[in-house]
Order: sequence, then C-alpha cells, then structure tokens
Amino acid sequence: MIGRIVRSGLALAVVLSVTAPLPAQAAETPGTVTDFGVQQTALTVFESYYGSAGGRAVAYGVQMGSPGVLSVVDPVTRELVDTAYLADSSGAWGITQATDGTVYAGSYPNAHVYAYDPQTRTTTDLGAPVAGQTVLYGLRPGADGRIYGGTYPGAHVFSYSPSEGFRDYGSMFPGEQYAVDVAVDPVRDVIWAAIGSHGHLVRLDLTTGEKRDILPAALQGDASYPYDINLAGGRLFVKRSKLEALVLDPDSGAVLADGFTISSRGTSPLAPDGRSVYFTSTSNQLWRYDVQSDTYGAVLTSSGTPVAAGGAGIGFGFGPGDRLYATIGNYAGQAFSYDPATGASEQYRLPFPPQALDINSISAGPDGRIYTNLYINGNLSVLNPATGTPANLGRLGQADGFGWLNGKMYQGVYPYGGVLEYDPAKPYVVNTNPRELFRLQPDGQNRPLAFAGAGTKVYIGSTPDYGLWGGALTVYDVRTGVRTTRRDIVADQGVISLAVLGDRLWAGTTIGGGGGTVPKATEAKVFTADLATGEKIAEYTPVPGANSISSLVAGPDGLLWGLADGELFLLDPATGAVVHRQDIPGRASGVQDELIVNSADEHVYASLDGNLLQIDPLSKQVRVLRDTETYRLTQDPRGNLWFRNGVKAANGAVQYGSHLLRYVPEPDSCVGSDLRAHITVGDIDSTVVNRYAGDGCTVNDLIRDEADWPGHGAFVAHVAQVTDQLVRTKVLTESEKDAIVAAAGRSDVG
Repeated sequence: MIGRIVRSGLALAVVLSVTAPLPAQAAETPGTVTDFGVQQTALTVFESYYGSAGGRAVAYGVQMGSPGVLSVVDPVTRELVDTAYLADSSGAWGITQATDGTVYAGSYPNAHVYAYDPQTRTTTDLGAPVAGQTVLYGLRPGADGRIYGGTYPGAHVFSYSPSEGFRDYGSMFPGEQYAVDVAVDPVRDVIWAAIGSHGHLVRLDLTTGEKRDILPAALQGDASYPYDINLAGGRLFVKRSKLEALVLDPDSGAVLADGFTISSRGTSPLAPDGRSVYFTSTSNQLWRYDVQSDTYGAVLTSSGTPVAAGGAGIGFGFGPGDRLYATIGNYAGQAFSYDPATGASEQYRLPFPPQALDINSISAGPDGRIYTNLYINGNLSVLNPATGTPANLGRLGQADGFGWLNGKMYQGVYPYGGVLEYDPAKPYVVNTNPRELFRLQPDGQNRPLAFAGAGTKVYIGSTPDYGLWGGALTVYDVRTGVRTTRRDIVADQGVISLAVLGDRLWAGTTIGGGGGTVPKATEAKVFTADLATGEKIAEYTPVPGANSISSLVAGPDGLLWGLADGELFLLDPATGAVVHRQDIPGRASGVQDELIVNSADEHVYASLDGNLLQIDPLSKQVRVLRDTETYRLTQDPRGNLWFRNGVKAANGAVQYGSHLLRYVPEPDSCVGSDLRAHITVGDIDSTVVNRYAGDGCTVNDLIRDEADWPGHGAFVAHVAQVTDQLVRTKVLTESEKDAIVAAAGRSDVG
C-alpha cells in the first residue's frame, strides 16, 4: 500500500508502509557507499551503413556505450570484424563511408566527427564541426571524399573533407533546432536538410547559396516533420516523424507519391537494377518503390504473401549477387537479406557487441528490490540487494518516470507518452505484464515524468511532444479505470514534479516546451490541485525567474520542500508563502535533481549536480556526503539511498552512468524526532531555537517531557543535567541553558 509517493526529478522518492518482511541485505554499513556495478549490458544500434573494407562487404554500425562504439560486421559471414571506440561520446546517430573509403561517425553528446580507417583500423576524433552543438545527424557521402551532416540544437548543415576540414553552411531554418537528416546530390552540388520540430525541408544549392523550403505548403510547420530523407533514382524519399511517407521531386517539391508509411530509418540506395528502392513499411514488411513508374507496394513471396523483415530497417545495402541486406531494429542485432532474383529471404542476427549502458530511471520497490531502466534501450532490470545480482526482466521502452501504488509499479514511457502498469508479483510478460493503460501522445504529451499516488488514484505529470507547448496533469483511478487529463494546466509549461501533502496534490513545472521549442513562459510555478479531480486550486511562484521546479517533497516539518534551478525553498502549504530559501552546493541539472525525506532520521537528502547532500531540517545546514557521480536518487523502505554514477561533460551532459550505488545513512538514536522550531518544555516555549544534539536526537528529544517523572523536581533536575552536558559539548550556550531550565521550572511536567 502507499504511505507517500513523492516525485523528484526523473526518479521517484518512495516512502512506503510495508507489511511484508524485507529481505536481509549484506554489508549495510552506515555511512558507506556500495557500488553494485553495471546493471545490464545491452545492445542499442542507432544506424548502420553498408560499405566495404578491403574489398569485403561489411556493415558499419554505431552503438550506444560508455564510450560510444563503431562496430564492423560482415553481413555475409555474420562475424564481428572490428570494434572501435568513440572517446568522450555516448554513441552516434550518423554513420557513412566517404568515396575515399574513410568511415565517419557523428556523435552525441559532444557532437564530434570521428574518422575510422578500415585498412589500419584506427579511429581519429576530428572534433566539432559546429561550436555549441550536442548531436550530429544524418551523415551522407558527397564527392571527392567529402561528407555532410546536420546538427542539434542549431539546425546547421556542415561538411568535412580531408583537404578542407570542416565547413559550416549555417542554420537551415530560423528558429528551428533540428537538422535531423540530409540528402546529397554530389553531381549538382545540392543538399537537402530535414528540419524539425516544425516541418520544413530545405534545398540548399551549394554553388549559389540559394535555400528553398520544398516541403508541400500544407505540411510546412507541421509537428509531423521530415525525419529521414534519401535521394535515390532522382526522387527524394521523405519519412515524416509520424511515419507518413512522401516521394517528392527534389527540385520543385512536387508530390510524386504518398499514402503509405515508412517504418525504417529511410530507404535503401537505388538497387543495381536501376529502378528499385526498398524500405520497411506496414507491419515491418519489406516494400519496394519503382522509380520508373512511381508505384509502390509490398514485396511478395512466391506464394503471394508479404515478405516479413522482422522489424524496422536501420540500414540497407547491396552485397554479392545484388542481394539486399538490412540491419533490423536497434536492440537485438537482427538482420535480413533478400534476393530479388529468386525472392528468397532470411532473418538472422549480426554479432554487434553488447555494451554497458546508462541507467535512465531508478525506483525502489516495496519489496526492497531496485528497478532500473536503460536510457534509449529501454530494458528493465531488477536488483536483489541481498544477493547483489541484477536480472533483466525485458524491454519496456525508455521509462522517464516510475511510481508505485498498492504494490504495483506505474511506468511512463517515451516517446509515445505511454503509461503502463506492472505487477512484480507476477511474471514479466511483454505486452501483458506490464500492460499499457493509455497513451498521452493524443493529448500532445510524450514524456510522463512525474508520478504520485493517494487512495485509488495515480497522478502523472508530463511534458509536451516535439514542437508543442503545454504539459498536462493526468489523474487515473486504478479502481474504475477512469482517466482525466488536464492539458496546459499551467499555460505553456510542463509538469515535472509532484507531491501529496495533506489533502492536496502539489506540482512543479518547467517553462520548457517540447523538443525543438523556445520557452514562451518566463518562470516556473508550483500549483496545488484537488486530489479527487486534479482541478487546479491555486498557483504560486516560489522562486521568481526560475526555469524549473524539478523536485517537490512533503517535508519532515509539515512544509513543502522544493528545488528550483538548484535553489532550496520551503513553502507553507496553508498559505502558499515561501518561508525559507537558500542556495545549496551544485548547479541546477534539470530533472536529475532530487529531494528525498528519510523517515528514519528526518533529514532531507538531495542529489544535485552530482552531489549527494544531507540537509538538517532544523538549521538547514548542508552536509556534502559525496561531491561527484550521484544522479537519479531514490530511497528503499529501509531508508537506504540508491543512485547511479555519471560523469558530467563540458556541455553539461551526464554520461557513463551504468553503475548502481547505495548509500546507507548513519544510525539515528531518536527516530521520529521532535522538530518543533523552539525548545518547548511541556507547554512552555523557552524561545531557544531547537537543534540536533548528536546521534540524530534534537534537544527537544533529550528533554523527554513526555515521559513519566516521579515529581516536578526530578524532571527539572533532569533538564538541568542534560542542558549542562550540552553546554560542555557546545551545543548550547549558558544563556540558552538557563532559559530552558527556567522553562522547565515553569512547566507542569512531573
């Protein structure tokens, strides 16, 4: 059952009432950190390019890893030829081979170009083609050893050649952030750039510098933007972000064909027959487009049934015997081949090497087990702390938020805004347990980030889809299945933190919109909502000018504690007034900033910019427990803190966080301490400020005015003895001691 669920950043702080016994855990030494190591090795192949190495047909694939990986595999013999590492990256979205045989990869989050020599098997980091970018996309070969690509967040197009180095062609469309793919005509010196998040397709004449948006006028600015583009057979093939396909005249933009879908990362090159272009489409069937007749359809077997590719293609090429080869899907090394001459096809696997991948979200379950989800890859793993052994449950999808209610786990999955329910007491079965409850993408949301729960209801805060503004608060009743989603509950802001405090729901926002947008709002808000309906009651600005309220928790003192751009604030829920603000160590790192209240020692813990902090709830003094590699904080029912490691790059991106770690708080001799602001004896306020005196006990705890005493004099003597000792240890001053003893004398205790 739920005791309290509080949302803090991308992970959840979960404080639960647990009736079942928890498993014994080894090596729970107070005040120590234990590294439980890599939770999963898994495969995430972003894209492959079919080329050659020393006359041998090979597929070059770029993978997520720590660091990113460029793998070379033989699609015919199905062996791993080489593995190269892209230092300082976490992966690459683009891969191509230039006309001189050099292979190039475009990385994230450092946005560098890497050159791989298939002959010497050496890799060179060529640096950043455009300053201030974090991702490179859509690498394509041009003439004379030159390659082209696009960038984020500047939507630039660039080129590289060994003789010239980098050339920046500038931003392709004002106000846009994504140049997600390019196509190249090396004969005419023309390139095309696919622009998101508001659809545009820019044709750039490299000779004259002329730029034209050739996307059909009705689609310009649309949220389903050009995502993959390929120039083949004199046609420009366009897959939009929602999979709708267009075939355009590359100069005029006239529509030559539409009305079908492309599920693959674009299309194959023009086949050796001079007329066929292949791709995967409906139900991941293999489809063929005829550039001579501008017709298309599913490729059929000899019995007349569609050829199944086994998944979406992420790279196509032609090998010996003009056979079509394809890498299929991102996560299992699947591959496919098809012989146009005979119609024979085969599904198989390629030996891309699994890598240690970054943990995206962490959540401690009521059973004491720790659940982790991998960034992009989406595998869900569970760790039993008693054995230290993690187990992979299966692919879930990239879960950007977790929550718990009545022993069940609720999961928010990007990019379709899915909300799933998982029962850990039952076997993990894909598409069954977890089961999808609903999708928020039809409501313009793609990231369900924040979860909280009370009674029979789960509350979900979300941020908008690409190119959109306005997040949402969703209330889902697990008993009835009724859902209410309130879009744009704070104008043009996303909802990224939730906490239940008293009889209300509290929420924090971010001014950010969906990917590829510029904020319309100017400062983040805290709002409160009705627990039954989710209807907004009031709205506050706790930290003027803050961009985000990344974490909210019900504090140990009855106040609402929050983080706003790395600043700690305390809000009185009765009035909405901010009663305390202070800077704490670390800079804001967005939704990775967490607050957690430890019910055992009443302290508030924070992960901020890699720091693990302990905050005294009375004095607000901050103790730095770790000053590095602490992200995605959560708490188990024992009060232990769990987090992942990570290295912060120069551009602020946090990489290499594949390890799960645990911090065991120091013991507390006074669980449930008296946190009244002043030292109070009976009903007498001494006016002396309350504070911790050591071993987790406050001075109010040590007064023990709630105990049975044989007489008033005995109690006063006890107070005098305690305060005298506290003076010797410099917890109290003499004058404070006198005020407390005097209050004891005026009290009726004993």
